[in-house]
Amino acid sequence: MEPIDDRVSELGEGPVWDARTGSLRWVDIPGGRVHSSDGGSWQLTAPVTAVLPTTTGWATVLRDRVEQDGHAVPVPLGGADRCNDAKTDPAGRIWVGTLAGGELSRKASLFRIDGDTVTEQVSGVSISNGLGWSPDGRRMYWADTPTDRINVFDFDPADGSLRNRRPFADTGLPDGLTVDAEGAVWVARWGSGVLHRYTADGVLDTVLPVGVSHPTSCAFGGPDLRTLYVTTARQPTADGQFSRHGGQLHATRVPVPGLPTTPAVFPSVST
Repeated sequence: MEPIDDRVSELGEGPVWDARTGSLRWVDIPGGRVHSSDGGSWQLTAPVTAVLPTTTGWATVLRDRVEQDGHAVPVPLGGADRCNDAKTDPAGRIWVGTLAGGELSRKASLFRIDGDTVTEQVSGVSISNGLGWSPDGRRMYWADTPTDRINVFDFDPADGSLRNRRPFADTGLPDGLTVDAEGAVWVARWGSGVLHRYTADGVLDTVLPVGVSHPTSCAFGGPDLRTLYVTTARQPTADGQFSRHGGQLHATRVPVPGLPTTPAVFPSVST
């Protein structure tokens, strides 16, 4: 896997492919910047934790809200510090998790946003991360990073409800994840320097070295969705050293394509 962009993020995150422009966007959370693989870059209010294509443009996930063109939907933080990873489900609903400092703080949550309505779906979370859906839309994957585990839920595409939460795979410090067309889950393992690929049965079948110590998330893109993009962080290893290309965007070609991104339905039609 090779770096493909010279820009360095302190904490690169949230890669998402935009089929409309044939480009990838990702964020530098503490830097408050949004980058595009076509060379574009935008300075926003820090922190910016994700960007999501919508049916009418782009939504931005900021510290305590999701916003597009001046329309904001507040995300209740409670005891959490800020929003974190966010994705769009197969029906266009936005899912956004929060983050609470400290290992196993249990003060954060996972929320679903339907238009202007925000509902808590999972409570007692520390660092909500790694959302993804199976090709048939009947399973949702999600990780609470400090637990070292990816969870899977039965998911109802009609109403976005979750049930039957259970372990999917135990993997050290799971960060962002994505799902390919075979239903396999790719996950960036924070601090490990690798991505793991788990089959739909939860069996580890691929370990992909990234070349930097802190991969953060991954997404499929390109015209055939066979390019696997990986965001990374510029963070020191245990011995205080920095990876040469830490914080840069990386990519490699893979044999199994990913799934297309569903644009979010946002803002609500009532606004």
